[in-house]
Amino acid sequence: MGRPYEFDREETLSKAMDLFWEKGYKATSIDDLVDRMGIKRGSIYNTYGDKHSLFIAAVEYYAEEVTSKTIKVLESPGSPLENIKLFFETIVNTPPNRKTRGCLISNTVVELAPHDEKVAETVRIILEKIQTAFLNCLNRAVEVGELSKDTDTQALSHFLATNTHGLIVTGKSAVNNKQMKDVVNIILSTLN
Repeated sequence: MGRPYEFDREETLSKAMDLFWEKGYKATSIDDLVDRMGIKRGSIYNTYGDKHSLFIAAVEYYAEEVTSKTIKVLESPGSPLENIKLFFETIVNTPPNRKTRGCLISNTVVELAPHDEKVAETVRIILEKIQTAFLNCLNRAVEVGELSKDTDTQALSHFLATNTHGLIVTGKSAVNNKQMKDVVNIILSTLN
């Protein structure tokens, strides 16, 4: 029987997630992780495996803790189209210090997915969940009469998901909120 952990796995994983989110995968060293997580190098390897495995775990943790909460806005009761509007308003109104960090999923797509098959598969699954949340929300909008029955909800859900990531990446460059609101207004105009 192995020794019990002498640290909180979720807490240390959260710290690793924050560090990868701030610096990216390549710029984060094992020493950075040891310092941030507050555990020994051996504990990192014994618990999470190598840096790459820890990164995958951190991205999956981000999906559970951050992305799933964002998706819940789309799944909320009430008007589906209002939920989509609220979803995009939340992105625009993200505090500046967090907005410039972007989204760990979007950052990972840009940094690693093109040349790391495991990372690409991990983020593909997460991106599909976001697109599916939009699809379900749009299908509910059709059911309740907020969108016409001939709406191509599949194509529209891809459009909204793609624009979500574009808006988040644009927000990293610290553009002003008015510009982001203008973009959101155009995105939302496709729902009329």
